[in-house]
Amino acid sequence: MKKIVFLLLIGNLFYSCEVYQEPTLLSLSGEYVIDRITLQSTENTSGSTDLVFNPGDHYVNANDIFPIDDVYVGFTRWHLDYSVISFFPISNGSGGTRWQRQYFYQVINHNSIYDLGYIKFQVNGSVRIFKILSDEAESLTLRTTGLWPYSNVGPNQLVTLKLTRIGP
Repeated sequence: MKKIVFLLLIGNLFYSCEVYQEPTLLSLSGEYVIDRITLQSTENTSGSTDLVFNPGDHYVNANDIFPIDDVYVGFTRWHLDYSVISFFPISNGSGGTRWQRQYFYQVINHNSIYDLGYIKFQVNGSVRIFKILSDEAESLTLRTTGLWPYSNVGPNQLVTLKLTRIGP
């Protein structure tokens, strides 16, 4: 009888343990094209309005700054490797690409499989921060951390970017 009670206690110990899950490894490295932009504008007192820009649309936001102030959806390309984010590609004629603007970035607060963290980089004295919403084999979804075009008065604008991988 003592053996049965002992086995039940030991079995209960193994079943009551919390399962630890490692944070997923981000696979940000690659070349992407911006396939969709969603601009969500939220007023403090009323609901939100969403504008969706699909391939062929020209997204212009005079209130925002580079790199998402002027985007040709379906044509604008970005490149990320393990520490550099690159913009404005130029073909060198022999199959390669030279990127005109490159900035060092860091991934911050990537602590679990449920929170992929943020991409943070500095452009012309301004810090850009994008929340990583999803990182899949062929796509990447980022969201800005917010923009108040009228100094915390008026709408908060969030921009969500859906990027599709086009290169290694």
